Amino acid sequence: MKHAFRSFLMLSVYTGCVPVEAALADDVKGAGHGKAPVASHAASPVSVQTHAAPEVIKVTRGRRAFAFGADQHKAGNITNLTAEELVTHHVTTVQDIQNLVPNLTIQTEGGSNVPDYYLRGIGMQDYTQNNMSSVMTYFDGVPYTITSMSSGQMFDVASIGVEPGPVGFEHGLADTGGEVRITTNDPTKTLHYGVSEDIASYARSKTNFYVSAPITRRLQFRIAGQMLQGGAFRYNRENGESLGRANEGALRAKLAWQPDDKTNVKITGNWSQDSSEADAGFILGDNSNILPRDRDIYATGWNLNPQYAKLLGISPKSKPSYNDVQWGINIDFDRDLGWSHLTTVSSFQQQQRHEYIDRDAEAYRSGDSYLTGSMNVFSQEIRLSGNVLNDRLHWVAGMYYNRVRASGENWFDYTDRPGKDYFQNSAHEQPQQDFAQFVNLSYSLTHKIRLTFGLEHQTDDRQFINDAVYRYNPTTLAKTYTQTFSNHGTMTNQFSGKVGINYQVQPNVMLYADIRRGVKPGGFTANTTLTEQQAAGFKPEWLMAYEVGFKSEFFNHRLRINGAAFWDSYHDQQYFSYILVPNWGTVGSYVNVPRSHIFGTELSISANPIRGLTLTQNVGYQRGTYDDFQVLNVQAVSAYKAAHNEWKAFNDSYNGADMGIPKLTLNGTISYETRPVFRKYVIRMEGDYSYRGAQDTVPRGTGGYLLPSYFLMNGSVTFRPVKGPWSVTAYATNILNRDYIVSRTLATTVNMGISGQPRFVGGRFAYNF
Repeated sequence: MKHAFRSFLMLSVYTGCVPVEAALADDVKGAGHGKAPVASHAASPVSVQTHAAPEVIKVTRGRRAFAFGADQHKAGNITNLTAEELVTHHVTTVQDIQNLVPNLTIQTEGGSNVPDYYLRGIGMQDYTQNNMSSVMTYFDGVPYTITSMSSGQMFDVASIGVEPGPVGFEHGLADTGGEVRITTNDPTKTLHYGVSEDIASYARSKTNFYVSAPITRRLQFRIAGQMLQGGAFRYNRENGESLGRANEGALRAKLAWQPDDKTNVKITGNWSQDSSEADAGFILGDNSNILPRDRDIYATGWNLNPQYAKLLGISPKSKPSYNDVQWGINIDFDRDLGWSHLTTVSSFQQQQRHEYIDRDAEAYRSGDSYLTGSMNVFSQEIRLSGNVLNDRLHWVAGMYYNRVRASGENWFDYTDRPGKDYFQNSAHEQPQQDFAQFVNLSYSLTHKIRLTFGLEHQTDDRQFINDAVYRYNPTTLAKTYTQTFSNHGTMTNQFSGKVGINYQVQPNVMLYADIRRGVKPGGFTANTTLTEQQAAGFKPEWLMAYEVGFKSEFFNHRLRINGAAFWDSYHDQQYFSYILVPNWGTVGSYVNVPRSHIFGTELSISANPIRGLTLTQNVGYQRGTYDDFQVLNVQAVSAYKAAHNEWKAFNDSYNGADMGIPKLTLNGTISYETRPVFRKYVIRMEGDYSYRGAQDTVPRGTGGYLLPSYFLMNGSVTFRPVKGPWSVTAYATNILNRDYIVSRTLATTVNMGISGQPRFVGGRFAYNF
């Protein structure tokens, strides 16, 4: 349509007509009706001038104030983040995303380098990372079924999309909580290159670079990398030694090839290494009354036993730290078949983890752990999509397969704990595979009503084998105890699905409603196996999710308001708790919570009221309640054993108890870009804030288990030329220098908290050609 209109204008000029000036609007008409987007001219009338000026045609295009316009016609309250937003808000790790998305929580466990994801309260605490996350992370269309692999990949990112609720009906793998889709930049057909240097408080530095260019007319490449250094703000309470210095490096290379006009092949290779010092914690409370609660949340402690270090094969002078290495390769193939579009995604990812963590934040040898893991994941997805019935029916059908080979060891130094004068290692192997088939249909019933149906079938088969516990004499390092356990397996064979309706009230206003069922496979407890009952698998969890919402844009796309309300019926939630083993005692193990429910609402507002000014506000509110949950009372069990020399179970009912998830999450930004200064430069000023409500990590927990609410503010000023490749930014994060806690864990007898970052002041210089 655009080319035809332009040709008509050119023909008018050549036949002697008067000059014409036209502005082509970028509004999309007919969205949701199966038709291709066309340009709208309603807001751009043609004006005719009769003076004898030279014949000139000027074509301009009005732009939307906000990105991701196509998602305004899709059901689901998806939060999208641009590359510019990620840089402005200092998103360096996946954990940083939680400050920009409503009802999203991303936390590390016990000072490890592993993120746990919770979306609308759906998630799983998994220290050893041998189970599938309730929220799936995608990098360039590849689902990372082992969440630890998502660390170290947050650079040269093009966009991030966060979608809550069961997914997996159009791609990848189904789950119960939703997905975080991270897309990195692709090669370009023209030369582009750039570098940025970010230097801030505590000697922190971040260096990014990329180069993208064509090799031939049909072959392009892109290479990007990142390096993080410094930033240690925690210290040893005994001697003041710093802890937390970053030492990370990562590279990504892409090659894109178009053998013909209908085919595209993309090969991606990635590598990352994290040798940083650990995110050590502080003492929230010590049940053994060895050390009091820390008054300074940046204080910590550690004391590595030389014999323990010798057994592990690490330096006796080691600080709590990581040594994680990951590499992988993806091959994407796209082909236009005419009647459909074929997409295949092949991936192989390998990771090696070695993490020394002091989980009691003390100089006593009672919580010194060393976690190792070796895992590789091969996955293959094949997907077909197309339109039929005069484009009224859009269909997607495909299959996904993955094969995982994983092993891990969990070492503990117990030598300062009474009655446990030994080193202990719990080792396991876990082979598994998953095969899924999915289909999704979207049908335009009328000009304004679209119906959606999705179905996914998943078969997950995993084993827990060669599980054993070993103990060693702390002086001679001789093995003194060996306990092996039987091999166990668990099978998931279930369906997920959704039905939904979209009603396009106006071209800029849509209402939607859907019902989804999601399933997450079962798994195993691998923290420290002591009994056969712990090694047995736990059941899959499943979710029935109900959602209604709206999406709207007003004032020529300068005001966007999206909202949603949801109710989730949660069944067999996978939860780490305690079980009683006859003739043994209480041990930690995953259990299935029979039934609970979560409800809430989300609201997102973006406004561009005047040129250069942008305002955003996100609000998330959620409440969760256990409907059927009986918890073993460990203290009562121990007291009865001491009085009667007999193990007997005592359960507390948590029916009606609050689940403890953060009830309120808020974040907002204000940015203003000035008109040109001295005709050559612009100044962009930006401020943002985030608020996270209190989180109780155990039902009806005491104050020691509560993560208090916190409020953060950040600000930045950027100076750059109107037309030029460079920019200079000065910024501050956590401007108010608030103390806050981002996660906590209970190891041995110490309740340990992980502090958030203090105020950082820094500057960034970027050059992009």
